[in-house]
Amino acid sequence: MARKSIVFTVEADNRDKGKQFKITEMPARKAEEWAIRLACAVIGAGVTVPDNMMMAIGAAVAPAPAEDNAEARELYESVMASGMAGLAQWGITSLAKVPFAQSKPLLDELLDCVKYVGGNGIETSLVDEGQIEEISTWSRLKIEAFKLHIAFVAATAS
Repeated sequence: MARKSIVFTVEADNRDKGKQFKITEMPARKAEEWAIRLACAVIGAGVTVPDNMMMAIGAAVAPAPAEDNAEARELYESVMASGMAGLAQWGITSLAKVPFAQSKPLLDELLDCVKYVGGNGIETSLVDEGQIEEISTWSRLKIEAFKLHIAFVAATAS
């Protein structure tokens, strides 16, 4: 099965409005190692992991409960539906608390998942000049790449 990809279109009313970017998941092993390095960096920076985040993380990596266990299944579905969004938000917010020297390589790896889609539909690697003119677009691409990887974790858990 191919890795999941999304096309992100900038909707903000700025110089990047309408530009498109294709974001593709990292290979599974690279994504796993990236997640481990993220967790080590965040915990090493002294960020507290709230209990509800631990529950979301645990649910994401545990197999789905059996169909006949309605109560456990309902809790699992609830965590998958809302907990993964919270996990994504917590992850991005927590990464901001990690020293830049540690967070920059992690953020750069998220951007390695992004290709610029030109007006002719041709995908090219991101470059620092010309393709992106707004700081907010750089930030949004990192968030969208992170969300794609979190969604992948949720999908593989069920």
